[in-house]
Amino acid sequence: MKNVIMFFLIIIISVLVFSFPNDLILLFGNPHSHTSFSDGEPGSTPSDAYKHGRDLANLDFMAVTDHAYYFEAKYNGRDKFEVMKEMARQETTENFTAIAGFEWTAGSGHINVFESTNWTSRNIKTTVEKFYSWLIKEKALAQFNHPISMFGTFKDFEYYPEVDNYINMIEVGNGSWTKNDTINDEMFSNYILALKKGWHVGATVGQDNHIANWGTGNDSRTAVWVKKNDKNSILNGFKNRKTYGTEDKNAKLWIETDEVFMGDIYYYENKPEKIKLKVNYNDPDNEKIKILTIYTPNKIFTYEDLDSDIIREFEIPIDSTYFFVFVRIDQYDNNNIVSSAIWYEPKNGIRLFELPKTKMYKNSENNFNMYIYNVFETSEKANIKIYVDNKLSYENNIELNGYEKRMEKAKVNVPDNSNANIEIYINDLMWGNINVDLEEKIKIGIININPGYLKNKYIISKKVSNELNTIIIPSSFLKENYDKILELSKNMKVGIIIDEINDYLLKLIPSKYELTNEKIKDVEINRIYYNECFKILYKGKNRGFIINKNFVIFPGNPFEEKENEAFVKRLLNIK
Repeated sequence: MKNVIMFFLIIIISVLVFSFPNDLILLFGNPHSHTSFSDGEPGSTPSDAYKHGRDLANLDFMAVTDHAYYFEAKYNGRDKFEVMKEMARQETTENFTAIAGFEWTAGSGHINVFESTNWTSRNIKTTVEKFYSWLIKEKALAQFNHPISMFGTFKDFEYYPEVDNYINMIEVGNGSWTKNDTINDEMFSNYILALKKGWHVGATVGQDNHIANWGTGNDSRTAVWVKKNDKNSILNGFKNRKTYGTEDKNAKLWIETDEVFMGDIYYYENKPEKIKLKVNYNDPDNEKIKILTIYTPNKIFTYEDLDSDIIREFEIPIDSTYFFVFVRIDQYDNNNIVSSAIWYEPKNGIRLFELPKTKMYKNSENNFNMYIYNVFETSEKANIKIYVDNKLSYENNIELNGYEKRMEKAKVNVPDNSNANIEIYINDLMWGNINVDLEEKIKIGIININPGYLKNKYIISKKVSNELNTIIIPSSFLKENYDKILELSKNMKVGIIIDEINDYLLKLIPSKYELTNEKIKDVEINRIYYNECFKILYKGKNRGFIINKNFVIFPGNPFEEKENEAFVKRLLNIK
């Protein structure tokens, strides 16, 4: 009997230890809306929106985020953002918090900024990079809005470590239509992409109202766990990602592990093998869970047909050095709920979020370029090792400044096999393990020309044939091989380096170009550097190359200068 009592006592204690946070309250609101201060409901003001959200939608908080480029026009002679802040203060009550914000919009994407001292617009900060610099200087809180191709995905969520301190949220759903289907597949998949790229952003849903239905358009909400209902607490909840996006207006969700809570980053000394993810879900309307899905960088775990009130613990393996985990709940009524993530990361600041996606060729040295990041403010050292089939192929020691992003231009030697296993270690932590299919090396015919930077990267033949990908010859070679080269040019690019002027060469040069006997040295012409070359004129100006069908004619050797490599290889279609 004593053992039975002890067993039930353990169960009760475990339930009591994990529950919804006792020191936090849960608020539901809308972080994205518009008024006539930009392109919202004609004649409406932020005050109208706040009152509607408070009194009709019964929201706990609401942000008005009008498009900032409309702020260039005044409101009754006053700055619109300052008027909005004043209205927000006036409409805030004990149970409702009004938040002033603006939306920066550009082709690269739209971003909400909340309660900043100043505002900026696409007409002032015209690129996302310029906006990011402004955001860092302003130290403002921001959110990625509706990340879909129609509105922009921030250059595929190109990662900037310092900006990551200030963009703390992302919409997984957006819209104020009555259908309430706001969390769509593209936004959700881009949420995962942003996490994989390194961004630490919490999940939200914004109604993005453009008519007078602020909060009443549908049941979609952003939920945030806070100390109390006031502006500072809500902004702090946003910043620390204590949010989830929901199409259900009152469903409660919380996740945690033994180490940290939803939205937190756990910095480990030694990477744990697994975590115990605890999920607490409750729906006051007794809406059961159709599917509960747990997402990590590399795996998805699915559980079906769960109750409307659950406290569950799931054992999840940590299978990557940079690791995150979050939960999605799909209810039987087709409403969806998406939590913010929990992160597990190394204590040092060095990160590698993406592995190179490049062709690699058998039995040769291959470029293996990758971006290394320092996500901390202070400088960090990185020892980089790359193993090919368990053999060390590359090692380098670097030091990155605070928040630095650097391209590591690694070179690795791969065997004469059909594939190879590549492992990347940084500071003795594995950041990548990939199997790469190896291709046959490209064959190039090079006759009596210094191959320069092409050497060792390609199979170089001293004969010309149909088996080659590209042919590179001196113009003198044309005298005895013109017909053969002309025939081969029907199926491949032919590069001709002028070493002499002859009648066969002149046949290939269109009459609009003037080829002279004069030679010039140490010049850059049309993006190509030459140590020495013949002078070719087009409309009185020097010309660095001539294209005639599949022939590319160079006045000198463009393979001697490394700076030419990318451009010249494009001209000759050398991959």
